[in-house]
Amino acid sequence: MRNEANERGTVESGFRRAEDGWHMVKFNEGIDLLTNKEGELALSKGGEQNWKIPMVVDDVDDASHEVEIDLIVTENDKGEKMLTNILGATDLYVAFAKNFPGDVSVFDEKCINKIKQKLPEKYWLIKTKQNPYKDKVGKDQIAVNIIGFGKSSDKVDKLEAELFPSGGAKAGKAKKAAPLVEDEDF
Repeated sequence: MRNEANERGTVESGFRRAEDGWHMVKFNEGIDLLTNKEGELALSKGGEQNWKIPMVVDDVDDASHEVEIDLIVTENDKGEKMLTNILGATDLYVAFAKNFPGDVSVFDEKCINKIKQKLPEKYWLIKTKQNPYKDKVGKDQIAVNIIGFGKSSDKVDKLEAELFPSGGAKAGKAKKAAPLVEDEDF
């Protein structure tokens, strides 16, 4: 055998979670509807579909480097705003607004299919905060919440001062960002 077996030892298993703080994050391939273990659609409490958007912390100087994060976006007003903000933070919004004019939802089939093509490999900055909770059976769990975001070109100290002026965890209103750049290869 290639390795020798130990009869006793310790094991670190489970998922690594992004530490609290700011992270440079890259969107990955695999944006899709969220399903449960049986492969059925996992709907929100309100019966809406959920989209899983896979990301990874991509910064070798970050203690959370290579930690994978799945952002869950629900097909409702809040999810619509979140996904639209992601397009803004990744410089994709102008091209999407141009190519999907009028009252078109980001969850419209043509639009979400284009998001699946264009969003992977794009970057943004996110601020995470771990929140402990008990699951349905009372077991301790940790959720990693995104509490702030910005463009990958933003400076963390500027984002921190702008979004969290009192140093608190709740995000304030973001100031108007610089003009968005149009994607010529849409």
